[in-house]
Amino acid sequence: MSKEKLAVTIWNYKGGVGKSTISLILSQIAAQNNLKVLAIDLDEQKNLAETLKLSQSLFNSIEVRTELKDDFADEDFNFYVIDTHPSKDETITKALKFADIVLVPVLGDYNSIINLRSVWEYIRDAGVGAEQTAIIKNCITSSKLAAEVEAVLDEHKYSVAGRLPRSNILLKNIASGDCWDKYMRKNQRSQFIELYKKIWHAYREMLKGNFHNLWK
Repeated sequence: MSKEKLAVTIWNYKGGVGKSTISLILSQIAAQNNLKVLAIDLDEQKNLAETLKLSQSLFNSIEVRTELKDDFADEDFNFYVIDTHPSKDETITKALKFADIVLVPVLGDYNSIINLRSVWEYIRDAGVGAEQTAIIKNCITSSKLAAEVEAVLDEHKYSVAGRLPRSNILLKNIASGDCWDKYMRKNQRSQFIELYKKIWHAYREMLKGNFHNLWK
């Protein structure tokens, strides 16, 4: 088993952009790769904790907690996933400081990107470098509005960790307590797997001291 320790915090000041779903998927993919996972649910709704309970029998290597402690990094986990609530407070600042990488999910609407500048500034003020922070384009369709949103993201040159499609199979699996990719074809799984790989690639490049073009 890898001795590397990677902590990923998933945050956006906007709610409903897929933070808990992405946290669950990354947790389960890490477990599928034989890593010991600590999933930390800081959202008051506890969606991540509740949905991971449904699939607990399938993933013995995932442990779920609902608070972030200073000594977590000393415990025997390889992969830390921190799901957050859509606010700016001491808990969020602590989650950002704990992270090696911060992921910011956005949807194809203006509401999920309107505060991105302040999101980036808040992350920076927490001491997280811009290179460690990346957008996830989540369920962005081919609509005209979505194209305009993507144009805004490109204009501001935000780093992009990946693009995730909407999948009814995925949502059904999560609700049923099944593995995230049950019944999914290889091409349906590929973008989720690619996101996971890019996160690890960026982290390993950071360990080498390379903080340029981490997400290319």
